[in-house]
Formats: sequence, structure tokens, C-alpha cells
Amino acid sequence: MHLQKTKDEMIVKMQRITDLKAKVIYLTECIKNAMKLFVLKQQICVKLKLWWNNELIKMQKVLSSKKWIWKRCRNDEAWAKIVQMWNAYHDVIKLIKNQFWINFLNNVEKKEVFQTYKFTKSCLTEKLLLIQNLQKELKIEFNEKYKTFLKAMYSSSSKIQINEKLLLNKSIQWLRVIEGKIKHAINFSALRKAFESDDISFAIIQWMYKSILKIFNLVYSDLIENDYHSKIWCKDTEIILKKSDKSNYLISKIYRIIMLLYCLNKVAEKIIMMQLSYTTELNDKLLNFDQMRDKKQRSVINVVLNLIHDA
Repeated sequence: MHLQKTKDEMIVKMQRITDLKAKVIYLTECIKNAMKLFVLKQQICVKLKLWWNNELIKMQKVLSSKKWIWKRCRNDEAWAKIVQMWNAYHDVIKLIKNQFWINFLNNVEKKEVFQTYKFTKSCLTEKLLLIQNLQKELKIEFNEKYKTFLKAMYSSSSKIQINEKLLLNKSIQWLRVIEGKIKHAINFSALRKAFESDDISFAIIQWMYKSILKIFNLVYSDLIENDYHSKIWCKDTEIILKKSDKSNYLISKIYRIIMLLYCLNKVAEKIIMMQLSYTTELNDKLLNFDQMRDKKQRSVINVVLNLIHDA
């Protein structure tokens, strides 16, 4: 009853919000608050852990007692206490592991240095040395390398051609976003994809959608139908990586960029792509009838049939 009342209050509050930016912020806050209350962190047990101590043993006993209480009453308050205790338990584990690692590095001697190297080898990040721009000038400073990468990887030479006749054609209408498309975009997303620093992955979004699907449907339908792209979700983290087996790493084009985007923004992009795909299927003026690439339910059989028919 308590959870249902909370959900109803969240839906009413979302319906009262008129500003689209405020809706985006409120949806993000709802997901993060629900994560703190109901999502359990990774389980850790004492198996040859050098950092294990008596404090963790006491917390384990308290946690097991709270679990026993919850099994007897099975109510939301008992479960919330379990989740709160569980997350506090894992926060203490992080602090103890960090302190243990610092003490280990301060007191390391002789052969233990090699063990330290094994622990930290996978975490090393190689610094970029010299980078050559298009005029074959070597850049050393960080700001100069940054500008060189921007010019090389985000060139402004390519221009988008817009067909003004299609823009004036009122027969091509943008369809309303239905709940089935939002559900499909969320549930058919890869769970292993990397996510941004907000810690909201596709797995969490799928889990939250089952609980507050009405809020998701309200937000995404309003954003897409009003053509609103939130700047909060459009922020990304870019990582520059080397391409393997290259002879000259001075050239900036030898590197590639991996972008970590917000999963909530990826869901919106998938819904828009589904809308565009469906719109192009309905209107023959947008794409040629014989267009096969990037169209659903078009295979080699369709290509062969078109060739035979045209022959």
C-alpha cells in the first residue's frame, strides 16, 4: 500500500509539471531515489579476504537479523531497512578495502612490488605523446592536442542537404508516440552497454519501467512530440583510444573516440528512430520503393524478386 501510494503521488506530480526540463530532472531523481531504496548492491562474502575485519562480521549479523524480521512480517518498511543496511554494509566494505590498499602501498617491500604492479597494470592509462595536425605541425601542449583532435574527428566539411519541398508537404505527419514503442525501446536494449557517470544503466531503466511505466510514458511522449532534446541527457564522456597495428601514431586520424552517453537519452533516440522508420514506410515520397538498406523486413529475397520483375 505504501509503495502504491508513493507511485500515485509521483504520477500526480509529473502530470502537474508543465516545463519539459523539469520533467527530465524529476524522472532522473525518481530513478536515483528508487535505486537507493530498492536496488541491492553486489554481494560480497568472506573468502580469503585480507581486508575482512570484525566490524564487517557485526554488520553481517545485524543484516541477517533484519532479514529474519522481514521474512516474518513481509512489509515494505522491513524491506526498506534491509536495503538501507545492505547499502551501508557495502559502503563500509569500500572504505575498508581502500584503507587496506593504502596501507599495503605504504609498507610494500622487495618482491611485493611485483604484486603491486600486477594489481595496477590493468588500470594504467597511457598518455598521448606528440600529435601532428593537418599542416604537419607537432603539438605538445594539452590544449593544442585537444583542438587538433576536434578538427580531425569532427570536421565541419560535410553539410546536410535539406529538401524544402518535403518540409512544406503537410501530408507527411509525425505520428504520436504510443506506449508500445517506449516499451520496445527500453526492453530491447543491450544490458552490457557502457553507461555515463549517472550510474543509470539499461538494466536499471528496465527494472524501473516495470514499477513506474506511467511516468516513463508521460515523459517520453511529451519530449518527443514537442521535439525537445534535453541538454542534461546530451552530455557525454569521450575516451580517445589508439587503433591497433599502425605505423605512425603522430597522425590524429589513427585514434578513435568512444562516447559514453546517457542511457535515458539512448532510449529517446531509439523511439525517434522507430518513428522515422515507420513514417518512411507509410510515405513513398521520402524513400524510393526499391530502397532496401536500413528498412525492416527487407531481405535478399526481396532484392532478387525486384531484379526478376524489372528484367
